[in-house]
Amino acid sequence: MTRIIINNVQDLQKFQSKLRILNAVLPTIQKNAVKNASDDVLKEIKIQMKQENFSKKIIDATFLGKIDRAGSILKQHFISNYVASTGFDVSNAREEGTTHPNPTVPKKIGGVLRWIEKTGDVLFRKKSHPKGIERLLIIERTLEKNQTTINEKISENIADSARRVLGV
Repeated sequence: MTRIIINNVQDLQKFQSKLRILNAVLPTIQKNAVKNASDDVLKEIKIQMKQENFSKKIIDATFLGKIDRAGSILKQHFISNYVASTGFDVSNAREEGTTHPNPTVPKKIGGVLRWIEKTGDVLFRKKSHPKGIERLLIIERTLEKNQTTINEKISENIADSARRVLGV
């Protein structure tokens, strides 16, 4: 623990001046602390996306958004927003998953669906029930897992910055 020793009135006035400066720059210090702690989490999110074979386009489209202040609470937004040319939100589909409620049927009545499997075999079916995309929740689970670590890093960053401003 740091001790502040005040021997005379001039020392007290200097310290009061530093406290006023700290009060003025504290919102900026807090935002920087949140951003620095969030950068580490973003790196971990991107690593997990690579492990789940996300495309490079989705990984590159994942970034830190703006920091919102609601009273004394700061919120950092993690954004992944890769949208295909068709308008399909690919990033959201990989994070939240998708379902396919309607079976795929042939265009002609009495027709069949045809496609080639990875093995090269040709398949014919009257209809198909696509499963959709699995729900991964990489961003959400990573944030939940690292919540205490993030809070500790934010506190450390704020304390270090405050010490530098106060000169202790």
